[in-house]
Amino acid sequence: MLSPSTVLTAGFAMFSMFFGSGNLVFPIAAGFKTQGMFLYTLAGWIVTAVVVPFIGVMGLIRSEGSRSAYYGSLGKSGAFAINFLIFMLVGPFGVVPRCMLVSFGGFKLMSPELPVWCFTICFSLSLLCLCWQKNRLVEIIGIFLTPFKLGGIVLLIIVSLWFATPVQPVDLSGKDCFGYGLEIGYQTMDLMGAPLIAASIYAFLKKKLKTATRQELFKLGTISSLLGGTILCLVYYGFMALGAHYANDLVGLAQEQYLVAIAQKALGYYAVPIVSVTLAVSCLATATLLTTMWTDFLYKDILKKQVNRHVCLCLSIFVAFAMSLLGFAKIVSFLGNILEWLYPLMIIYAVYKLFDKKKSEQPISA
Repeated sequence: MLSPSTVLTAGFAMFSMFFGSGNLVFPIAAGFKTQGMFLYTLAGWIVTAVVVPFIGVMGLIRSEGSRSAYYGSLGKSGAFAINFLIFMLVGPFGVVPRCMLVSFGGFKLMSPELPVWCFTICFSLSLLCLCWQKNRLVEIIGIFLTPFKLGGIVLLIIVSLWFATPVQPVDLSGKDCFGYGLEIGYQTMDLMGAPLIAASIYAFLKKKLKTATRQELFKLGTISSLLGGTILCLVYYGFMALGAHYANDLVGLAQEQYLVAIAQKALGYYAVPIVSVTLAVSCLATATLLTTMWTDFLYKDILKKQVNRHVCLCLSIFVAFAMSLLGFAKIVSFLGNILEWLYPLMIIYAVYKLFDKKKSEQPISA
């Protein structure tokens, strides 16, 4: 059973969910650092920021969208502990406040006097509205947010590269650049978010294709993943190329301001508002998914439905807002120290689960 519209929606949603705050910043930063050797960096980046996360996606789709089945090999306590750690890091204590600050970086160049707390309050209120009704999450992201987001990004990449200056050679080896790409790919944290994204995608496919068998859902999930992953690779190439070509114009800027600065250089000041809004929509799409997933975990698994879900949602968004006040650099440093040891372990587990022949005895629940 092949439903092109369903696969397209799922694939676009997958791209949009994965392409959040770190994905808008770190590829450009990698291109800026390695310049003429950025293709080697891109190769390493694709391994840890595309291939590995989609291995995680396929492992969870193979587990029928159930986190309890996916982490069942760790035991009940181990599964709860890893879920708690992941939800915290990709939720209000890490990625969601990072999304707020990347969005703010664009608007900061446009309006230097804008205080961070004022912007993040507006972002938080928008996030609250999108998360209030979670039943149409994939449709909202895949049909409404992604076309605007992807269209703006592609237009920016094409036009900016058209006006770009030649890439400067650097005294770096291909091996070092490849290793750097592998390492900085951790910072996207996409493998940690993969089970959360896959659970949403699987639930969406199952809802749309009620008569599909388990094998058919896995096939459709694979096709959707290939579509989403291909789009990611193309966009990452464009972003690293931008960082390499515009390296001289990025000196002295904060990483979260790179993309808007490139747009301003290539297209003029009047392009800045468009790019700033595109950044905000991109981050908002990812933050919507992650906030919804953390809220459900808090509501069901931690508080055992003793507190209203909307109260949990408001609390989650408030924590993310408070964390955003720490600043982008501090959040990146905090996450980097944890990811240095956690990410390799998760890669090993993701590969194991994809090829594990044992069927989990855990109940299926998204």
